[in-house]
Amino acid sequence: MTTNENQELQQEEFVALSSIFGEEAFQLDTFSSEPYLAYTFKLSLENNVILPEEKSNITEQDRNFINKSSREFTLRFHFPPEYPSSEPPSYEIKSLYCGTLKIDQSIKDDIEKNFKRLFIPGEVVIFSWIEWLQDFMINKLKIYENEDATLKNMIQSEHQIIEIVHFANVANTEEQLNEEKIECPQITHGDQFEHKKSIFVAHLASVYNLQQVKLVRSTLLLDKKIAKASHNIMAYRIVQENGIILQDNDDDGETAAGGRLLHLLQLVDAKNVIVIVSRWFGGILLGPERFKDIQNCARDLLEKCGYITNSNEQKSSGRNKKKRP
Repeated sequence: MTTNENQELQQEEFVALSSIFGEEAFQLDTFSSEPYLAYTFKLSLENNVILPEEKSNITEQDRNFINKSSREFTLRFHFPPEYPSSEPPSYEIKSLYCGTLKIDQSIKDDIEKNFKRLFIPGEVVIFSWIEWLQDFMINKLKIYENEDATLKNMIQSEHQIIEIVHFANVANTEEQLNEEKIECPQITHGDQFEHKKSIFVAHLASVYNLQQVKLVRSTLLLDKKIAKASHNIMAYRIVQENGIILQDNDDDGETAAGGRLLHLLQLVDAKNVIVIVSRWFGGILLGPERFKDIQNCARDLLEKCGYITNSNEQKSSGRNKKKRP
């Protein structure tokens, strides 16, 4: 194929591309300093400037995607005298971005590889390049914008979580301030009881709401000795104005001890009271005997503080008394 034949094919290709994409999209570069023809092509990924329906495999979904925003991709083609007989056109990518997608080296490498693959000596190739490039960039933008949307959703979720945590912290702070306004009930400490080097001490206070329960517990733990106890077993019972009883317990690592302590409060019908029994482990395992020690320690203090009366004892013994056949 002679140089003149190459030039004729180049001219025919330019006219065809101009008619397909419009003269504004595909223009002769009159300011080119190269000794051969150069063209600037602006690929606009919008619905009004895409390949004709009969010459494109773009789906309706892709068209809707393209319509979302203006995205342009600009290249500069150089037609050497040997094109298309033996040499492909050379090109340079002028765009740094397509929309918000950065044209990085990986994108450039993909374009280079596929442009080389599509060129067949003796055949014009610009149309095939543009057709492939359009599909390629649509897919790239899809992936990028989906990732971008996911990132925005993650950031939005993080902001929502931060707001939730912020409001929760504000609520906790307000709750703490409210607790600070309520004076801690007077705490009575029982006698120290020792069994095989383990030490037990009961603590008791009158409580009428859950805030007082928290205050009693937190106040006790301010004492370094009590805070260092192996276990601080807790149980409370509060009778509300509507007659409903609030009650709960905490083993603090001494399995089942909290439930047994609460059971004691129920048996003696102790009301509006919190009992905490501190145990310092002495190195010798007590087995089931430890529950008796905790119960006796708590019972002794309940009795001293007037929470166990004769009528309570009678009710308790009456529940446990077996009926004769």
